[in-house]
Amino acid sequence: RHHSKPLYTPEPDICHELLGHAPMFANNDFCDFSQEIGLASLGASDEDIMKLASCYWFSVEFGLCKENNKIKAYGAGLLSSFGEIEYACNGDDADNDDNTANDNYVERPKIFPWDPNKAAVTEFPITSYQPVYFLADSLQSGKEKMRKFCEELPRPFFAQYNAQIETVHIDRPVKRVIGRP
Repeated sequence: RHHSKPLYTPEPDICHELLGHAPMFANNDFCDFSQEIGLASLGASDEDIMKLASCYWFSVEFGLCKENNKIKAYGAGLLSSFGEIEYACNGDDADNDDNTANDNYVERPKIFPWDPNKAAVTEFPITSYQPVYFLADSLQSGKEKMRKFCEELPRPFFAQYNAQIETVHIDRPVKRVIGRP
């Protein structure tokens, strides 16, 4: 991290990988959630890939969830940024518009309930704190909503991971288009 901005960097770095992604992969619901997005990308159109990428951004990278009625971060972009995690989770009063109590006024981000249909079409900056976050009731409920979203994407086949033999199963034969990888 650059010494001028130790609390935030727009580029992924070792802090992002070790503090953000690595611990979350110890959580089965998070692993399933992340895998759901990856499997849904197989055979998806370019437009749907962009929707999945936005869902990934607002969950795996910058997702929030509730725990004991408090807002907690689970996205790696938040977990690896001391500055942004405080910005996103501080006060747990995201619906409170009274920002004047803070002498160092910083506009609070908007926090919406986790809805993959909405996240899929929400734009986001990549070089600054997020103005919008999505809040899941739990990782389990977030995963279930993501799975439903993925099942509704039109694809030429359905892909499922088989953990016992560590392979992806495709439910029907797939023809390769000549001239395409």
